[in-house]
Amino acid sequence: MKIFFTATYEGEKDFGKYYKLLYKELELLGYTHLDDEAITITYEEYVDRMAKNRDARVSNYQKKMKYIQDADICVIESSAHSLGNGFIVQKSLELSKPTVVLYYKDNTPFFLSGVEDEKLIVASYNDKNYSQVLKKTLEAAREKRDKRFNFFLSPKLLQYIDDASKERGVTKSKLLRDMILKHMRETTSE
Repeated sequence: MKIFFTATYEGEKDFGKYYKLLYKELELLGYTHLDDEAITITYEEYVDRMAKNRDARVSNYQKKMKYIQDADICVIESSAHSLGNGFIVQKSLELSKPTVVLYYKDNTPFFLSGVEDEKLIVASYNDKNYSQVLKKTLEAAREKRDKRFNFFLSPKLLQYIDDASKERGVTKSKLLRDMILKHMRETTSE
């Protein structure tokens, strides 16, 4: 299973030790990393790289967005609060990825922990329990992965779905999920 693990570079001095512990633990649990920058570059190196030119920033953005798309699960260490991490969490959730946000002890990411999304898991860890917390949150994340479901439609229904998805600017899958969720809300509120 592919994991996109990231953390804010600015927090590397205070939390870099934990970034490395979590990164290594993910490997030990059998996950494949898509990116290693969270543990291989310092904040200063990151700033130097991004300050070079706009192309470096565009490339970095595109690379991170591709990692989110390619990941089965996204794991964000958010002890050092960051708008960039918040953006990555939002993109991950928009793509319906199970998203784990971890933070060390009482460094609660208050804004992120207020997000209500069934795909989001926010958890605290410490020096002693990080391995267990990671196992538990990843187990929950695996359960939240989208499941593939194929079925047959008449040409008339397929045409309706094609037209409606184009009109709304969403994928056919998203359109069908939204229709099912709407139906669920209507039937459970009765």
